[in-house]
Amino acid sequence: MKLLDLISVLGTSSLLSKLAAADSTTTADSTSTASSCNPLKTTGCSANTALGTSFSEDFSSSSKWFTDLKHAGEIGYGKDGLSMTLAKRYDNPSLKSDFYIMYGKLEVILKAANGTGIVSSFYLQSDDLDEIDIEWVGGDNTQFQSNFFSKGDTTTYDRGEFHGVDTPTDKFHNYTLDWAMDKTTWYLDGESVRVLSNTSSEGYPQSPMYLMMGIWAGGDPSNAPGTIEWAGGETNYDDAPFTMYIEKIIVTDYSTGKQYTYGDQSGSWESIEVEDGSTYGRYEQAQEDFAVLANGGSVSSSSTSSSATSSSAASSSSSPSSSSSSSSSSSSSSSSSSSSSSSSAASSSSSSSAASSSSAVSSSTSTATSSSATSSSEAASSSVSSSNKQSSTSTKKSATSSTATVSTTSSTIASTSSRSTVAPTTQQSSSSDNLTEEKSSVATSSKDASTTSATQTSSEQTSAVKTSTSETSSVQIANGANLAQSLPREGKLFSLFVTALLALF
Repeated sequence: MKLLDLISVLGTSSLLSKLAAADSTTTADSTSTASSCNPLKTTGCSANTALGTSFSEDFSSSSKWFTDLKHAGEIGYGKDGLSMTLAKRYDNPSLKSDFYIMYGKLEVILKAANGTGIVSSFYLQSDDLDEIDIEWVGGDNTQFQSNFFSKGDTTTYDRGEFHGVDTPTDKFHNYTLDWAMDKTTWYLDGESVRVLSNTSSEGYPQSPMYLMMGIWAGGDPSNAPGTIEWAGGETNYDDAPFTMYIEKIIVTDYSTGKQYTYGDQSGSWESIEVEDGSTYGRYEQAQEDFAVLANGGSVSSSSTSSSATSSSAASSSSSPSSSSSSSSSSSSSSSSSSSSSSSSAASSSSSSSAASSSSAVSSSTSTATSSSATSSSEAASSSVSSSNKQSSTSTKKSATSSTATVSTTSSTIASTSSRSTVAPTTQQSSSSDNLTEEKSSVATSSKDASTTSATQTSSEQTSAVKTSTSETSSVQIANGANLAQSLPREGKLFSLFVTALLALF
């Protein structure tokens, strides 16, 4: 073969190998794996389903990530992984991914098929014919080939390269493709063997690609002479079966989203539109995923799509925020109720003094019906503090002073009752309940006030106190009657109730 012919074969091996397979088999249509709709030549092509995550597959059973193209040949799954067998002429068993990736990293643990002219393939290809390949020819047990294409361009013939490897048809080796935005790197057992820059004069693959793997006869007698030569010679089917094995694969997508669509016919990565995601949106996450999967670990579906996760996180943040707000509000109410309860408790405690007890009760009533929960709390605390001070002063006063205090207390109760009628509408129900309880407390407190006052007064002042109390009662009855006329129904009942009690003394 002429040198030019050999160079031509090396440069176009991957694309021509597919065409050769089509020519040499009865399944020509299905062997050509490129999409029937090239977005650079036709409008309205279907969107590409995005992987948008990372996974590993050991092929112990048929995989949810791949579709059997139903070409002739045998595909087996088991504890040792995937096997693809060419048992007779025209066999071409192949698997195609159900997803596309927009840049990403792939690893395959593979043992190539032996046999002259037998080709084992593992490659990425896009609908507009970008392609990145790894291929092995069974007649050469010392090397594998790397190759790439941009938009199906075969006008130059220097894309293919061979790399030495220890008996690839006898041993499993780790082959890795890192297809990044700035460069593509081929690895053999963890060591870089080739780097392709995105500034390559032959173009650079940059559109969404699906993953293919399969075995075919490049050495079939009906193929072009150049193809047969590249494949290592003519295939002798008497040596069949020929089998390639895949123990495990890892695939990561560097982009997020649900699907990829060509925005125009330029074929550039900038023209690719990503639904619910972004190009290169999960590069860092993909690196982490790959490391975990390569070490035999697993990754959760939460790393699927950054945008989806962010959206979900935003939604989640919003919900807790609302809940927190509600909880905070409830807590405020509880705190307010607690303050009111504390105020009432303090009022009961300070009832050892007639004047201070009445003052505390009136403060409690005012607290329970204030327009603000926070204000209620503060008012209650202030009132309790004031009541304690008044209590200290009241216990030191004489009978005459006590009489004056009782009169003042009556006025305070009346004044407090008047304030309690202006509670906010949203709190009327709870205010009514508080008022009912406080009516009883006021009545008891008033009675205790009189009793305490009488006990503390000396015997020679008793008559003076009675006289003073009688006079005070007259004033209270008069004040109560006037108050009853100016209050709403509930206030009137309360006022009359207090007035009646005071009249008994």
